[in-house]
Amino acid sequence: MRRLILILVTLIAIPLTAASVREEMIVSTDWLAKNLDKVVLIEIGDPDHYAKAHLPGARLIPEGWLTIYRGDKPNELPSVDDLEALFSRLGVGNSGRVILYSREPLLAARAWFTLDYLGHGDRAAILDGGFKRWADQGRKTTSAVPVVQSVPFHARVQPDAVTNIKAVKWIVNNRPVVGKTVVLIDSRPARFFRGEEAGEEVARAGHITGAVNVPWGENVTIGGFPRFLPEQELRELYTGVGVSATSTNIVYCRTGMEASLGYFVLRYLGYEATLYDGSFVEWSADTSAAVSSVKSVVTSSLPGGV
Repeated sequence: MRRLILILVTLIAIPLTAASVREEMIVSTDWLAKNLDKVVLIEIGDPDHYAKAHLPGARLIPEGWLTIYRGDKPNELPSVDDLEALFSRLGVGNSGRVILYSREPLLAARAWFTLDYLGHGDRAAILDGGFKRWADQGRKTTSAVPVVQSVPFHARVQPDAVTNIKAVKWIVNNRPVVGKTVVLIDSRPARFFRGEEAGEEVARAGHITGAVNVPWGENVTIGGFPRFLPEQELRELYTGVGVSATSTNIVYCRTGMEASLGYFVLRYLGYEATLYDGSFVEWSADTSAAVSSVKSVVTSSLPGGV
């Protein structure tokens, strides 16, 4: 259980134990093939792709159903009532394993973050390699849509899963006091972090002052079916930028989607994590929020930020 307490503009972190990997958060295609009839399986993605082929028994969350526009901010969490209604319709209920997959890593990670925010992350996992790895291995797919009975789903909201601009401003403005106890992690590709490109809807190019950069693509292999890197490589990726068993770690990106993958990996590794869902679209639009850039560094080749 996270002990991150955000009260107005004050953030206090109380770590529990040394970080240890949560292996149950990532499942293999072999494991899933043996347990298909024991889990609730959910694809997050495009309805047309789902209609053509999906994993047997998989229910669908169309891309975009897990996020809304709130004011000028894209990809924000929907209301708890709407999320409870969605997961109830999907027959998720309040117990049992939930396995999430997509055709690229970000959508499944956003779904896991959403369930974690709702207090159900401890029973959810992501299929490593997603649909592409399953299909590439010649495993069965289907176009049949399962008949799903609605089952009540009740949220146990974890407010520490998300933070807001007031809290992040307090951290930035009090960095001499906060020191290394709080790590701000920008999950965008390096060219956006460095300020070489602004990105869609971003008012000022650069990054939140004091943030470090771990592009979302560095968490996974790049290829036909991206898979998570081995635990040790992931741990080195984050400890290399200051993450520790006692640090409070806040991830953000352009709109909160890429940061969902960073959030997932941090939780998988056993570290504290919270997501600034307003992210850089909100931050860059606030002229009182400090922005830095490093334009002289070589541009990353990773795709555009979301």
